[in-house]
Amino acid sequence: MRKPRVIIYDDDVMVLDMLERFFSERGYEVDSYSSVVVCKYENITDSCENLSPCADIIISDFVMPKMTGIELFQRQLERGCKVDMKMKAIMSGYSDEKLVKQCEKLGCRFFAKPFAFSELSGWLSECEKNFDLSRQLNDRRVTRRYYLKKDIEYCVNPAISKEIFMGITVDKNNEGLGLRIFNPLRSGEEITIIKGFENTPVKGVVKWCRKQGENTYIAGLQLLDNIAIMKTSIAAESAEK
Repeated sequence: MRKPRVIIYDDDVMVLDMLERFFSERGYEVDSYSSVVVCKYENITDSCENLSPCADIIISDFVMPKMTGIELFQRQLERGCKVDMKMKAIMSGYSDEKLVKQCEKLGCRFFAKPFAFSELSGWLSECEKNFDLSRQLNDRRVTRRYYLKKDIEYCVNPAISKEIFMGITVDKNNEGLGLRIFNPLRSGEEITIIKGFENTPVKGVVKWCRKQGENTYIAGLQLLDNIAIMKTSIAAESAEK
């Protein structure tokens, strides 16, 4: 039997820390993100590629970078998310009747911030009656990811070619960057980012790359040096949004 798993989206790091502790003490695996970009529903053609659910519970803040929690859940519903809507919840400090009705229409739970953990526990106890812990979940991302949008210029295998490509960073974790790019890359290729960060150049190795749109790809880059960019102040990034 596996542990239950929760995915939490909130751009407030203090809220993420608080919920991580709560769910960990309750025996959950916890995946927490400060942006919804890790869930691939930005383009109209995107659909869920998972054959099994990615979690037992999904909780999202309402006001998030890129899209609201409601918009995320709507896109998940339309595009084949395997997690039942009854196992999802929206949190918001903006509690109005329209938002509550949107949650009721979708079939997800609504929690007005600040909420008591007893309220959250009551909802979880009902959800947990329907968990199937014998069913394996889809692979998880074990590191917290933070929203990070920067225009970049980079070279691929710079020792061989000096051709410059354009791209955008979409998120970061303690090991690397998520990229949106416009040319396909291969796993194992070396990249040097020559513009986009104050302490460039930044070097990394492509871990994976997949097509997202007609001329768009997303890729995971493991950094080899200049780890200082991973220590960028979350508060400073929030102030830019």
